[in-house]
Amino acid sequence: MKTILSILLVLSVVGCASTSSLQRPDSYYAGKYQAESEGSTDLFGTGELLSDADIERILSYKLTLPKLNRVAILKLSEDSYWRYYSNDFTELSDSITTNFVQALVASPKIYDASFLPSMLVPEKRTVPYLREAAARYQADLLLVYRSSCNSYQKYRFLTANETKAYCSVEAALLDVRKGIVPFTSVATNSYLLVKKADDTNFNETKKKAELEAIAVSLGEVANALVLFLAGMD
Repeated sequence: MKTILSILLVLSVVGCASTSSLQRPDSYYAGKYQAESEGSTDLFGTGELLSDADIERILSYKLTLPKLNRVAILKLSEDSYWRYYSNDFTELSDSITTNFVQALVASPKIYDASFLPSMLVPEKRTVPYLREAAARYQADLLLVYRSSCNSYQKYRFLTANETKAYCSVEAALLDVRKGIVPFTSVATNSYLLVKKADDTNFNETKKKAELEAIAVSLGEVANALVLFLAGMD
């Protein structure tokens, strides 16, 4: 019985939490001022600080998107050296990226999802600079995300060769034309893994568990975004 329970725990991926933005109800805009035509409205003004009028205009603005969109993707967190530690890590990292992109282009509103070229990524990663970089790439939307992980060996059900990783992915979608952020999502998942005989050391096992948890969280973020865009019809 203990053996069966151990196997089930190793194979399990537990979704801990997932929170994403909801669509604004149409009733939100009832009686609100919708600023001039989309083509000429500068929502954020020209000053360093927003005036009350600027804030009211931003909050009252109803975002509309083209029927088809290019999504530029930018990962804000840094890759660790583990990506290049072995071929297994490289393949796993590449498969995570591929699956993430494929999940995004499943949306009928996304004709292309691709990573923002590194040569265009600004040194100052503030919204104005990121928006300009995405515009140069002719992307309608910019999806930025970062991941963070914690791994544990001391856990009620863990043995000496087991590790459990908790990883979160935080993402935000930026509309390049207007600078609005209509969608955010945070997904956290855990992944339990047992050290294999061919793992060089336990740190390698820990990193594999983290990558698996990140993969699940990225998938949840992508699916949440696809649902969000579908609701903008």
